[in-house]
This record gives sequence, structure tokens and C-alpha cells, in this order.
Amino acid sequence: MVILAEGAKKNGEWRGMRLGTLFGIEIIVNSSWLFIFALVVWALASGFVPFQAAGLSPLARGGLAVVTALLFFGSVLAHELAHSLVARTRGVPVSSITLFIFGGVSRLEGEPQNAPGEAWIAFVGPLTSLVLAVLFAAVSQGIGEQHPVGAAFAYLGAANLMLAIFNLLPAAPLDGGRVLHALIWRWTGNRLKATRVAGAVGRVLAWVIIAFGIVNTLATGLGGGLWLMFIGWYLLQAGAAETIGAELDQALRGLHASDLMAPPAAVIPADATAEGAFEQVMRYGGRALPVMLGERLLGLLAMRDMDRLGETPRDSAYATAIMTKLEDLERASPEEDALAVVRRMAVGGYQQLPVIDNGDRLLGLVTRESVLRRIANAEGAAPAA
Repeated sequence: MVILAEGAKKNGEWRGMRLGTLFGIEIIVNSSWLFIFALVVWALASGFVPFQAAGLSPLARGGLAVVTALLFFGSVLAHELAHSLVARTRGVPVSSITLFIFGGVSRLEGEPQNAPGEAWIAFVGPLTSLVLAVLFAAVSQGIGEQHPVGAAFAYLGAANLMLAIFNLLPAAPLDGGRVLHALIWRWTGNRLKATRVAGAVGRVLAWVIIAFGIVNTLATGLGGGLWLMFIGWYLLQAGAAETIGAELDQALRGLHASDLMAPPAAVIPADATAEGAFEQVMRYGGRALPVMLGERLLGLLAMRDMDRLGETPRDSAYATAIMTKLEDLERASPEEDALAVVRRMAVGGYQQLPVIDNGDRLLGLVTRESVLRRIANAEGAAPAA
């Protein structure tokens, strides 16, 4: 799977333990991967018939299961590396690859500039898995499927074949969904329309998977059916996020931070006491307010900053002593690309970003409300299709 940078969540969705780098690409293991890895090892060691039939000791079965699971997840990593390396050849930077509960995801720091580029970036992952499936199957035949090692390679061949088939399903962010998006984009010449159509197809497929999971659960009990429902739910959420991201990109394309900013609800003067600042923040619903020295921004003060007072009375401390100082704030310049600003807010989880000039003069604040207002105005002004 491939995912654009704005799709990566700040709250840990793709974060985890850093293993190192390959070809300059950071490799990360999410904590959810540890669960699925342990599940695969357990299933192979305790329920994989060829291992049981070979009469291996529990220790030997466990060791072979661990090696087989590592090789499988190495195959997933190879799948993602193929995406990432082809993306680089197409001029799209890649920041990281993360292994997580559903397999792997390559985080692209940009978008393919044309439909063929997107199609190749997406298709090369399943193609790599198909090649690996053939290679593993060939090794298995050479060793013999009756041998425990041959059986392990047969399992790896089948697993890579299933990985390729699953990823070719036409639902974003699966590779098949991106290939479908690229084809529609090429046919229509309209990237946003392609996203909407591919998103609709993906939603239908996700609901089909969920429905099949429900039927399977009712017929056989929990297990595979529950897993299918989980996968369908994930595809629904991820597909909706991709569609929203495309709509956002369309609405903000060509705009700058200065087009998104709004004046602050109020300002706190530099000589205000913490008590006065607290009253101002409370008056405006707990929103962080700028602390100003004339037109110069010194910092932002939010309700949580009051904790810095400790036992000090509010009326004997100044707002400047507890505010978050300008040098510690995430901020934007008026010329910065609007979409880049919104992505930074989403990834960082920021409620607002101050827009300042080279003299630290506050020009306005980009808030979630000001962004939504700008998008609504843009949609209202757009001519009917």
C-alpha cells in the first residue's frame, strides 16, 4: 500500500519502533505488527499441518515458524520497497515504510504528477509479490513439499500470492484502488473526479467485505469473519480519508497561508498578569490567545499554560512568564503554500498556527475554523458542474 503524507496521523497510527534505513528510507515497525507477527508464528507452530506431520519437536516447529514469519514480513517489506523505489524514479520523495497490522504502508511526501506514474507506483508492489510467490513456489518444489523447509516455502509462495491478490482489490488505499484511480484519471483527465469514482467503488467493495464477514461470523462463529469485518472497516475509513484529502487539495490549490488566516479573537498585552490572561482566555472559550508587544508576537497562551504557575498566585505573575514562547511555536509565513500549512496542522495536531512576517509581526491565525470557512466559500463560489 502507498499513502500520501497527509494521510499519516500524528496520534501514532503509523508510528512505532524504528528499525533503521534501507536505500535512505526509514523502516518502522508499528506495535500492531508485533501482534500479527506473534499470531502468525503461533498459527504456524501449532496448527500448520506439514510442520505437525513432519514430527518436529516443539522447539524446532517454533524456530521454523519464526523464520517463516520473518521471511513473510520480509516479503511485505520488499513489496513496499518496490513502491518506494519506483516512486523515487517518478520524482516522488518517500520518507518511510511502516509495517503494521494490515501489512505495510509506504509514506510518500508528494503526489505522482501523472496517471501512468501513479499506476506504475501502485502496480509494482503486487507485481513484486507475484514474483516472490513464483520464486518461493519454485524453491518449495525443488526441496519437496513433504520436507518441513519445503512446506515453509510453499506457505510463503501462497502467502505472497494472496498478498498480491488482496492488494489488487480496487479499494483505496490498496494498490488496486490506486491503479483504478490512475485509469479513471487517464480516461477523464480529471484527478478529482477519478478520486471520487474510485472512492465510491472502494466503499462498495468495503461494504461487501463487511457483509461477507458478518455472514461468515454468523455461520461459523468469530475468527475469519471478524477479521474480514475489521478489514472492511479499515478500507472504509482509509478510503474516506483519501477522498477528503483530494477535496481539500482541490479547494486549497494555489492558495497561501495569508488566504487562510483570520484575525485573533482577542490579544493579551505583554504586561498582563496571569490572572488577566486567564480571564481573557476564559472569555473566549478557552482558545489560545496571542501575547503581544505592540504588533510583535511574543507567544501564545492557552489554558494549559496556567499549570506552569504552580503555587504562584495568578495576580503576581505575568502572562509572558507562562506563555509558550514564539521560538517554541509552530508558525507559518504568509507566502507558505496553504495545503502545506493544513498538512502541518493535521500531522502535528495543532489547533492553530500564527502567521507572522520577518519582523515577528502577527498577521493572523490559521485555525481549523478559518480553513473550513475558506473551503466552504470556495465551494460556494465554484460553478455548478
